[in-house]
Amino acid sequence: MVGITRQRLNSTSPSPRYYTFWSINGPLQRDRLRRQLADFKAAGLHGVVFHPRYYCGIPPYLSDEYLEHVTDTIRHARELGLRFWLYDENGWPSGTGDGKVLAKYPDSGAVRLDLSRKRTPESIGKFHTDAANRLVPAGTPGAQTWYLTPRKLNYVDSLNPAVLDHFLELIHERYREGLPQDCFDYIEAVFFDEPESGMIKDPFADVAGVPWSPLMPARLQALWGDAWREKLPLLFAAGDGAAEARIAFWENVTDSLIAGFFAPYQAWCEKHGKQFIGHVKGEEHPLFQLPMVGSCHRIFRHLSMPGIDALERYPSLDYFPRQAGSFARQFGAGRAMVECFGGAGWGASPEDLERYLLWLGRNGITDFVFHLSQYRLDTPAITDWPPSEPLHLSWKDAFPAVLDRVSRELTTNPPPVADTLVVAPYRGLMSVYEPWELMQTNMHNASTSPDTPATRANNAFLASLEKLKAAGTAFDLTDERTLETDGTRLPDGRIRLGQAEYKHLVVDPAAILRGEWSTAKTSAFILSASTTSAARHDPQKNQHAETKISLKWTFPAAPENAWLLSVTRTAKCTFTATIASGGLPAGLTLHFADDLVEASFDSAPGGRALPLTVGYDGIFATLPALNAGEHTLQFKTAREVPGSPFVWLKGAFTLRSHAPFTSGPNRTIRTDGPFVADSSSLDANAEFVAGGLPFAHTPIAAETTMTLSAPATALVFSDTMGDALEITIDDQPPAWIWGPDWKLSLTAPLAAGAHRLRVRLVPSTYNHFGPHHYYNGDWHVVSPDQVVGRKNFADAPDAPDHTHVPQWHFKPLRLPTAVASV
Repeated sequence: MVGITRQRLNSTSPSPRYYTFWSINGPLQRDRLRRQLADFKAAGLHGVVFHPRYYCGIPPYLSDEYLEHVTDTIRHARELGLRFWLYDENGWPSGTGDGKVLAKYPDSGAVRLDLSRKRTPESIGKFHTDAANRLVPAGTPGAQTWYLTPRKLNYVDSLNPAVLDHFLELIHERYREGLPQDCFDYIEAVFFDEPESGMIKDPFADVAGVPWSPLMPARLQALWGDAWREKLPLLFAAGDGAAEARIAFWENVTDSLIAGFFAPYQAWCEKHGKQFIGHVKGEEHPLFQLPMVGSCHRIFRHLSMPGIDALERYPSLDYFPRQAGSFARQFGAGRAMVECFGGAGWGASPEDLERYLLWLGRNGITDFVFHLSQYRLDTPAITDWPPSEPLHLSWKDAFPAVLDRVSRELTTNPPPVADTLVVAPYRGLMSVYEPWELMQTNMHNASTSPDTPATRANNAFLASLEKLKAAGTAFDLTDERTLETDGTRLPDGRIRLGQAEYKHLVVDPAAILRGEWSTAKTSAFILSASTTSAARHDPQKNQHAETKISLKWTFPAAPENAWLLSVTRTAKCTFTATIASGGLPAGLTLHFADDLVEASFDSAPGGRALPLTVGYDGIFATLPALNAGEHTLQFKTAREVPGSPFVWLKGAFTLRSHAPFTSGPNRTIRTDGPFVADSSSLDANAEFVAGGLPFAHTPIAAETTMTLSAPATALVFSDTMGDALEITIDDQPPAWIWGPDWKLSLTAPLAAGAHRLRVRLVPSTYNHFGPHHYYNGDWHVVSPDQVVGRKNFADAPDAPDHTHVPQWHFKPLRLPTAVASV
């Protein structure tokens, strides 16, 4: 039974919907939960995914008190009109049940069939290979002997439906039975996250492995008969019949995952009136899908809407959003989900988000789940795949305007209806793929992989899609099996797949089709630019007059400043920091991201304990007046904090570096420091980071007067540096603009003459949180490793092993120097 509702699509694309991955990482508090729901509603979101993530267990996960909080949260979401999706774990990936499955059912563990150089009691066979990785007889000179050995993994068996039943029993049945009926009924969807075949669960394969399970021998017996053991070496090395054996095995992996995880999970959701939504691990392209799940097109058949995971900041391959969008058009109601923008870094701007969402939307994505919004922004949360969106962005007030502009663009200019169907070469890749390749592949997005026949075929296929895109061809995607099981040739030569129809067929040269489709050929048609695509409006393009009016700004009040202090650990939970002062008044505030036991200032004779106040996002303390010189802060956290705790000095002061600022990588400026704070004035018409606001987080208010020589329908602001600019002209309602165009379209023409201009300039969130010492400045993808300087998959291949440098990096900040009227 196919999980996606089959219905013919309307001529228009479904309207975009926006959700947040709500990271529940602190003690549950009714008022805090309700406040954040209201904030999400104000931010323009349509719903939330309630996502226990590093949940602290206060109250215990799935306890009666926990479910009471969830009950109140669901009811408040309903009052606000927010959709409510329920994440299926405390953490990820799906299936472990917060460790409860293995604790209660220890035989539920995952297994992988690995190659080992030594026989163990568990080994189920052996084979021999030569230097070219071809199967050879025993005793061949120079041959290497390999043993096929099942290996236990730190995961649950995703190929076994009994294990999935345990998971449903311990998690979902607990929610179903423990929540009031009205609250359980209001849960629209269950969200699953990153299940896969077990190929990349630790301990990782020393050389190579394939998915396995105690159920696998019976499945292979049904597939190959008594010869199944003799077939296994063909998965790892070249030999007669290897291509067919590999295709059969990897398609069996897909079927086993469906039978073991997706089909029973889907059935439970349908039985209880829930949509089944989420994404697997490794969707980026066919070569990465192969070891993870075989083929996403087959998995999508058992979801309420196809879903993918698209993290980082910049658009990448079109393949995986286009595949999800294609399946939604072929077999669904046109809706496709993405978990998006996680790891984009604190430097992500409105410009970045708009570009990213438009890329996904133009490939057919309709439901955007932002990864993620932290319930509590302590130090671990600050460093957990940032940013925390929308609540902790410096430009959170502009967030609704970004979503509104994206929605209007995607609604006004939806993706064109595809007239071309492209058959991806899943079987072709399976026929030549060897499992050792995975251990030399980028485990995050498979952006790098070894030079093998499978990689070359995959790259050639992706390059062919880029050619179609460049030619303006509107195309959808499928795999070989789905075309064979659901494709129909119509009398007029068109092809129907599900509810979609196509005029043209493109069969990748590496694809392997069977049965009546075995003779299918690529349609002979001339690639030509699509009128719809060529005519699409790009809201970021701008034409305007070049008559500019110079702007001179003043501050109505001193800007709020912040200084992220350099912290040194002196014991497990004890830290010190130094504040260099040029003379500061009393009343400045220390903001600690983490819970504290105590804090003191200037612990030498005459020092004092600091009274601590619990705030919404951290602990606060007020400082006395600071004379010129260095002052010492000591504090003790309530629990161990990984890395360096985040502590800021906040208030009206100026912070200057002893060293000059110079140009840095990725549109940053950098300095060696150190910093000193004083009460000197700030120049409103200079660059603000070097001028004294390097770590500022709150918008900077300024005002001026401009005189128009003629009426204007739009204004374009020049040389603006920052993330967003809120503009108020005279007494009109304020409006938000951002890069790259910095254009304000006016709802009514602005008359010639003098006008009062008030603005709020938003600094980059990167300046407040960093990572400031990352060698490449504001990097486009930030995992927890970029924060501590440990090289990982998200770094450039030529990055140093330790990616931190002594210099501080910041994104520049400056008010516009001129405005042009249009």
